[in-house]
Amino acid sequence: MQWCSNLVFLVTASLAGSYSHAASTQEPTLPRAYAVNIPQEGVAKIPFHCAMGAITCIEVISTSTQTQPSVPLTWGQVFKAGDWQHTTQRLIGQVDNTTIPLQTDEISSHRDGSARFAVISAQLANLPPGQRRTINFYTTNKTILTYPATPPSEPDWNLEIEAKIYDADHRVISTLLALPQEQLKAQIANNIRPRLQGPVTTEYTLLTPFKNTFTGQPHPHLSVRLDTRLYDGGQRIRTDVILENTRTWTAHPANITYSLVIKRHGEILYEQPAFTHYHHARWHKVVWSGGAEPAQRMRYDMPYFMASRATWNYDLNLTVPESVLTKKYAQLKDIRKTQEALGPMGNVFLTPAFGTTGARADIGPLPEWTVYYLLSQDERAREVMLANADAAGSVPIHYRDEETDQPLDVQKHPTVSVLFGTSKPLLPAITDRTIWSPDTAHQASFAYIPYLVTGDKFYLDETIFWAAWNIASVNSGYRNLSEGLIRSNQVRAQAWALRSIGEAVRVLPDDHAMKKYFDVRLTNNLNSFANHIGDSPLGAIHHHPDISKISPWQNDYVSIVLSLLAENNDPKALEALQWLSQFTAGRFLNEDNGFCVAKAPSGELKYRDMEGKYITKWKELFSLNYPSDAEKPCNTLTITEGYPQLSLGYAASARAMLAANSNAGIPGAKSAYLQWKGMTPRMDEILPSAPTWAIIPR
Repeated sequence: MQWCSNLVFLVTASLAGSYSHAASTQEPTLPRAYAVNIPQEGVAKIPFHCAMGAITCIEVISTSTQTQPSVPLTWGQVFKAGDWQHTTQRLIGQVDNTTIPLQTDEISSHRDGSARFAVISAQLANLPPGQRRTINFYTTNKTILTYPATPPSEPDWNLEIEAKIYDADHRVISTLLALPQEQLKAQIANNIRPRLQGPVTTEYTLLTPFKNTFTGQPHPHLSVRLDTRLYDGGQRIRTDVILENTRTWTAHPANITYSLVIKRHGEILYEQPAFTHYHHARWHKVVWSGGAEPAQRMRYDMPYFMASRATWNYDLNLTVPESVLTKKYAQLKDIRKTQEALGPMGNVFLTPAFGTTGARADIGPLPEWTVYYLLSQDERAREVMLANADAAGSVPIHYRDEETDQPLDVQKHPTVSVLFGTSKPLLPAITDRTIWSPDTAHQASFAYIPYLVTGDKFYLDETIFWAAWNIASVNSGYRNLSEGLIRSNQVRAQAWALRSIGEAVRVLPDDHAMKKYFDVRLTNNLNSFANHIGDSPLGAIHHHPDISKISPWQNDYVSIVLSLLAENNDPKALEALQWLSQFTAGRFLNEDNGFCVAKAPSGELKYRDMEGKYITKWKELFSLNYPSDAEKPCNTLTITEGYPQLSLGYAASARAMLAANSNAGIPGAKSAYLQWKGMTPRMDEILPSAPTWAIIPR
């Protein structure tokens, strides 16, 4: 099978079982080993080191009070372009120069064909309490491997998922039951290709009928998905139980009130009291059976993570204060109590009314809570990040096409619209309300980083759902039908929609059914940007709907997103960025031409003259907008624009834009960043506590 060549599994005598391999490792050498020093509470503040010659490494820390004989692990791993040629090389993992069982799945490739991302599973043995082990990664020649990895024909899984459906008077009107054991056995017996497969784990994705116990009929809307991961030869099983109310074309979509119990052999593994599951929403719960969840936490080689270009280059020199981490975690616990009635539909830190204005923790290239995790790798920050990613599942933007079992796409339905405009064919009418009013202009990146670090399919699907909704929400005529253009949105909405499409392209496995779909829509949109969707000679995108004005900060958002796409060599991204950066970086580079840097992070600028003609010169632009300052020397002007004393204002996002532009190779952007940083020193006092825009030059 094709996946065999992605695996390697050498074991030490301390590991149960015996395996062999056909080729020795060929380890590249680096000039020196390098340290990875990421702040974390307690023992994890100690730096860990990648071995000399390793591509990268991770650290695993036991959180158990007892020695764990078997510690199976699965996580997401990013790679720099060129580091792992997965079509000709396989990846191996070593602990203290001993190769351990390892498998790689769900590979997404860079534009050059090398691995960009993979879901990795590894096996550790005899891990004492509090011990730390570093797994180093190397590549070697690809060989065909064989191993006794066949899962048991009848694993002792036997989950039962039961839901009691309530009416408006809180009376039970029906009971639903899902019994997935026979379906799992059938997939194993018929050699249905699993999502993950190798010497460490096998993961099957099951869509299980949720049947009425009286009529035997499946529920028309509520469905159960189970990502079922078998470890230790199938003796220990991790199941991500996912409840969806996401069907697109089925009549009468509605909120559903129910309680849920997950059992195994009569034992209750999880119980959810009655709550209301919103239409076009989903939630999940992970349960373990046959053995406890491995007690460990993991730290990434975060400098390598940033260098992979998977995300923007956040400043790892910042240390998130302990007081901030403690406060955010306490807030999470308090919010869970106050939102208890909402159950899995709780919004946690998300703002239900997306259009709420003002600086918010979720608005930025990444949400504030995600940046907290990247900078600290603190377990509390991780929990906060994942709780918010889960909360995003309750937003009613999840439209799954019953025919394809994938999120709704405009290639198949070019005249559909799920938010703006008239949809053809018409979507079933929705009358039930939720707490949410989603839009694209105030949308966060919810699930992308959570998927990159966990490798869990729930977060992959969330990333896809949001990208699909960003495309299908646009009026079909405005988006050029199946082309999926997002240029009719507000400027900031263009930024965040483009970000979500780029996220889907980067994380989707190469063989995923929707990989090409999103890649084509990304290319279509980048071509649109490269063709200069605004005609301003200074390179700005106009402020919709008033074409006489521009919002510099919204242009900065687009510029930040284009910068990361350009760093990843996405088609036409650099060309589009070079055009837009004439304005975004240009405001900070044209003081000699009459535009004072002190006014660069303004909220809004007029960029047409009294006759409606585009401004063509920087001095003219400055004089039009700041007539009282037009004749003053720039060095006499005080910075009053963009909240320079804060880390969440336009001055901060401008900093991030200049750094991102620099990382994409825009001339002068780095010097402009350094100048602007020097002019806004008060911001640096706040960035460790509020690092949403803490992007720096590489």
